[in-house]
Amino acid sequence: MKEDRRDDNRETIMTLEDEEEDLLVSQLNMDISNQFVVFSVEDEEYGVPILAVQEIISLPNLTRIPGVPEYIPGIINLRGSIIPLYELRSKFKLETRELDNSTIVIIAQTGRDNHRTVGFIVDAVSDVVSITAENLSEKPEFSKAVDARYIEKIGKIGNRMIIIINLSDFFSENEQAVLDSAVL
Repeated sequence: MKEDRRDDNRETIMTLEDEEEDLLVSQLNMDISNQFVVFSVEDEEYGVPILAVQEIISLPNLTRIPGVPEYIPGIINLRGSIIPLYELRSKFKLETRELDNSTIVIIAQTGRDNHRTVGFIVDAVSDVVSITAENLSEKPEFSKAVDARYIEKIGKIGNRMIIIINLSDFFSENEQAVLDSAVL
């Protein structure tokens, strides 16, 4: 009887070890190009490709620049690099919040050649998710009055819908010019 229980326990331990090994192998085989950092602004979830994210930080000392639009609250010095910040609440025409040291900034590469580093001010960062191509839908059609250029796709994970941000064409020409002037 004791021998049978030992065998059952060994079998259970072997099964758990096999499952952990399978999980580790599947994590190693995950395609990182399908992984997104998920953040929220107001009640909506957004995602940016993890490969474009340099880091996620709390707001360091902010230097405000007079005369720039509200969506650029200022610039930061991140280890010697001057990075303009872009407030997504302004982009999405939401009420802005006071910025403090608990404000979350996603430092990301933007532009067609990832040539610009920008800090996006968001409400919260929740997780990193993997979204397969089958679970990515094209963005819905909007009238020309709606600026939906920043939406690349819609990701679906269970009941969650995540708006995938198009970092290549996120900024309008005017916004790019303002960002250029902010860091020159």
